[in-house]
Amino acid sequence: MNRRLIFTLFLFLTSLIVKAEGYTISVKWEGLGDSTIFLAHYYNSNIYIDDTLHLDQNGKGVFTNEEKLHEGLYMLYLNGSTFFDLIVGADQNFEIHTTYEKGYEDLSFSGAIECEDFLTYQRFLRNKSDQKKALSPLLTDENKAVVDSAYKKLNELDLQMSEFMSTEIERTPTSMYGVFLRIANQIKVPEPPVEKNHPKYDSIAWFHSYNYRRDNYLNGIDFTDERILFTPMLKNKLETYFNKILIQNPDTIIVYAQKLLRDSEPNIKMYQYTTQFLINNSVQSKIMGMEAVFVAVADEVYLRGKATWADSTTIAKIAEEAYLTRPNLIGKIAPDIVMENNEGESESLYLSQGEYTILVFYEYDCGHCKKDIPALYNDVYMKLIEHNIEVYAVCMNDDKEKWTEFIKSNELEGWHHLWDPKHYSKFRFKYNVKTSPTLYLLDVDKKIIAKKLDNSNLAKYLTTLLNQK
Repeated sequence: MNRRLIFTLFLFLTSLIVKAEGYTISVKWEGLGDSTIFLAHYYNSNIYIDDTLHLDQNGKGVFTNEEKLHEGLYMLYLNGSTFFDLIVGADQNFEIHTTYEKGYEDLSFSGAIECEDFLTYQRFLRNKSDQKKALSPLLTDENKAVVDSAYKKLNELDLQMSEFMSTEIERTPTSMYGVFLRIANQIKVPEPPVEKNHPKYDSIAWFHSYNYRRDNYLNGIDFTDERILFTPMLKNKLETYFNKILIQNPDTIIVYAQKLLRDSEPNIKMYQYTTQFLINNSVQSKIMGMEAVFVAVADEVYLRGKATWADSTTIAKIAEEAYLTRPNLIGKIAPDIVMENNEGESESLYLSQGEYTILVFYEYDCGHCKKDIPALYNDVYMKLIEHNIEVYAVCMNDDKEKWTEFIKSNELEGWHHLWDPKHYSKFRFKYNVKTSPTLYLLDVDKKIIAKKLDNSNLAKYLTTLLNQK
């Protein structure tokens, strides 16, 4: 065999290898000639375009590239009302056929088992959903027998859907279709192990449901498989678990946050995703005390040099925020601050004799403070005046005359008025004061029990605490 022939064969074989490694998706969309369509993938909760195709007069065209697509959930998109989802798995050389008139009804695939399985799954769910929708009006029928029959049929449909999901998940352990099913699957909590006539049925049922959902909601999801990122469900799944299923207590959240980090650490992309999710979720939380989760994740990942994806600036910012937050977490003993009071004497926070101490940082020229500080006095302090509650009000401005005038004009009598214009006490760092007003509530031992509450919630919280005495 001569060299030219050998070289020609080599080029031919190389082209086959390249083609096999890429993707070729043939489209026949009848009734949609001379139109542009898009192939896009889901990533987290966003959609990104991968390829663009202009169909010929017969609605035919081919998406093709020498590089394979990342396995995941994709969308074939014409416009906001004409599109459909498909699974792109290991088989990336396949055909799609549909019509513009009927679209989804006429949709079919050839050459990709996962696409066909996913279409079967979609049609199964749609069929069951239509059946459930048809039963919905019967649930309010005046005839009890009709209502009971409707509920029975609904339960049967739920069971059929659950069995279908279980069978499909077991049948497809490693495919992208299987990955999708695992993250889309919704658990069904079994009945509690007691009869409904049990005197403590409600509490037992609640704990049974909570424990089951806590331990099983994320079951079956492999957090080392980055293919789950290429679906629209992961973020919502994690938000539901950490914000709705788990008890909203920082210590509880930290335990399961650390478990998620351990589960995802073998895959750097998944480790990065879960770390950033936990950081952002804790920062955005409206639940008091959740900054403890931020500190725990920062300590575990960023401050141990495990955030290899982050640049030095990001790491420094997270380290600084963790440093500023750590001393004033709920449950910590409040750092002492020694300042000058409005009579020119030195005074320590630790000298407070109150059963509860309100520590508030404010500015006399701040718009919110002009409203909130008098309200704190009138709507909280004065209404609870018969209780042993002390207020340490720290002015963060540096004009003593204006500060004194603010105290006098608002008649803030009975408070400990402090200031530190030279910042010798480092109160901004000790209490991570970035906005005004910023409020902390301490118990008799100067332990932080609440922080950054508004006046209304502070009043309710204090009232609850006092009523428990």
